[in-house]
Amino acid sequence: MGHEDAALLERARAVIPHGVFGHRRSFAFTATQMRAIPEDYPHFVVDARGCRFSDADGQEYIDYLCGYGPMISGYARPEVDAAFAAQQQRGLCHSLPSPVEVTLAEALVARHPGMAWSACSLGGTDAIGLAIAVARAHTGRDALVVAEGAWHGNHANLAMGPGRAPAERGLVRTIAWADLGALAHTLEREPIAAVLLCPYDQQVGAANPLPAAGHWAKVRALCDEHGAALILDDIRAGFRLDVRGSAAHFGFVPDLHCLSKALANGHPVAATLGTPALRAAAERVFVSGTFWGGAAALAAALANLELLDAAACSHMARMGARLCTGLGALAAARGLELAVSGPPALPLLQFTGDDDHAIACAFSEAMARRGVLVHPTHNWFLSLAHTAADIDATLERAGAALAALPAVR
Repeated sequence: MGHEDAALLERARAVIPHGVFGHRRSFAFTATQMRAIPEDYPHFVVDARGCRFSDADGQEYIDYLCGYGPMISGYARPEVDAAFAAQQQRGLCHSLPSPVEVTLAEALVARHPGMAWSACSLGGTDAIGLAIAVARAHTGRDALVVAEGAWHGNHANLAMGPGRAPAERGLVRTIAWADLGALAHTLEREPIAAVLLCPYDQQVGAANPLPAAGHWAKVRALCDEHGAALILDDIRAGFRLDVRGSAAHFGFVPDLHCLSKALANGHPVAATLGTPALRAAAERVFVSGTFWGGAAALAAALANLELLDAAACSHMARMGARLCTGLGALAAARGLELAVSGPPALPLLQFTGDDDHAIACAFSEAMARRGVLVHPTHNWFLSLAHTAADIDATLERAGAALAALPAVR
């Protein structure tokens, strides 16, 4: 951390809890631990272009967090930001919907197989909260099944920790993501309104295995058998696996499909999509927000969708594979084994035997000192802006970072 970044952090600590609030204050986190950002780590972004950003001291970084997923087409992508700016001239938060909301809903419904309607909101918490309300209205039930540690948002009835009342989780039944037996048992035991799952196991600080063959067909069948709505939390992976959504990638149709992060390349937009059967319930519930449907952000989402096609997904997968293969070879040369899980465009990298994440943390700090931002416990993100040259520059710096680790000298 340079002088300007340090000075800015000192100012922030006087007026913001921790100086950096929310998930961005966490350097490494898992279900059982939280490590604060090291003092010599970058804390603030001043400018960002493509797949790189600069901190308050002008140090440039190749970014593999992409804002924790929203940046998919490149920071300051001209087509997206121009669409935002053009719509902004017509106003931001209107008293009535903008025509662009209709156009975006049409585009999302057309892209996602089985979906018949779309309701926009502001972020992942909103999209999932709306889906839960629709599912409950549709089924007339209250209880939920959720995979522990594999959902997104700040829902009072799902989150745990300081400030959260355990009683609020009274209607939530948790299972391990891939445990079909636990899912079947829970559905048999009581009426369940909805099963809320990510497309694959998206743990932090643990492996991110992909579903086994036939897994989603069995989940779909269990939900149908017991009358529970199936909600897909596609907040994190949406548009990086398949332009038609992660459900299409894995070959199933959910009842409700939640999107946000990468939808508008960083502009705040979310969407809840649903099948024809749940339209009536969606029309009965009232879930809303003053800033939902901000026309400029919706225009940005439309422009971003134009950039996301099958070739875009293929590019991100190729760049992710190139990065992970190269890192694996570099780690092996230093006597380390690198375990890679998750899809290539959203890889989670772990050092085998690094149970306390000490090596991962040291590696992430060493990479930051060399101008690359990675995360020690969270999955990384690839984007359209990451090129082969960026990957090769990253690997060159990773070799130096690994060589600098005391544990592998």
